[in-house]
Amino acid sequence: MKKLLLLLLCGTPLFAQETGSPIAEKKNEVRLDVLSAVAYGKANLSYERFLSDDWSVGLTGSFSFSDKFDKDFDRGYRNTLPKTEIIPYVRYRLSDSFKSYYFVEVFASLNSGDYKEMIRDSNGATAIYRINKEGYFDVAPGASIGYKVYFAEKFVLEFLAGAGFNLLDPDKSPDVVTRLGINVGYRF
Repeated sequence: MKKLLLLLLCGTPLFAQETGSPIAEKKNEVRLDVLSAVAYGKANLSYERFLSDDWSVGLTGSFSFSDKFDKDFDRGYRNTLPKTEIIPYVRYRLSDSFKSYYFVEVFASLNSGDYKEMIRDSNGATAIYRINKEGYFDVAPGASIGYKVYFAEKFVLEFLAGAGFNLLDPDKSPDVVTRLGINVGYRF
């Protein structure tokens, strides 16, 4: 009985919800995705506004600056070249803590880029192959899960993984839009 009482008294602070946290008083956050910059040659910048303790909304903007993907596209190793992406999202905090917590989000990726295909033109007995290059625009609704941890009540490290599926132009745009990231940021 004494052990149970001691466990309840010592364990209560571990599960108690924080109130009046200095982190919760700050309603804005900006983040930069270091994983996308290093691995994919994309610059991802995010802004998030906290509406309440559990809900937030945000916007991520991204553009490609990688020469490797451009060269792969020009050489024919890939038929799509994503260039820009705007992602509005809504998040819900799953944990009680403000210093570190899990969250889920729903998002809509408005993405655009270039599409290339080889076309065969027949002219009687001869055929000519030509490369047709054009742009695409698509919308991909999706969902993600992530984890945030704060340091010194203002610096944030965030891990994010999710995916969405393009709906408007499946012949030209990529089927799946991934949302992967390791973000560093500042809450103010």
